[in-house]
Amino acid sequence: MTRRVFVQGLLVGVWPGAAVAQTFTPQSSSGLSVTFTTEKAGGTRLLVFGEVRNTNNSAAQHVVLTAEGLDQDGHVVSRARGLVAGSIPPRGSSSFEIRLLTAGSEKRYRVQIESFEFVVGN
Repeated sequence: MTRRVFVQGLLVGVWPGAAVAQTFTPQSSSGLSVTFTTEKAGGTRLLVFGEVRNTNNSAAQHVVLTAEGLDQDGHVVSRARGLVAGSIPPRGSSSFEIRLLTAGSEKRYRVQIESFEFVVGN
């Protein structure tokens, strides 16, 4: 039984399709910075407009952002995700827009980079 499980595990680890789909290399978001402004859009809706600047020599793609509304104690009371369309060129920037439903008790907002990928070999 243990040998059978070992062989199955070995086959899963060697299977080319699974290995490619599971590959993950952590990367630092150093060199990517976010600036943003907010604008009320009526009722409990808020629009977050901004830009992600890339100071690296490689393009960044699949950039996912998280916008959060914080109350007076710094607790997150609202949250939304947004994407940067396309890629951010090396030494360039790209804009974004995130729609956020507010809780009504927000005192400030923050936008952070949740995930991204640098393009290798461009």
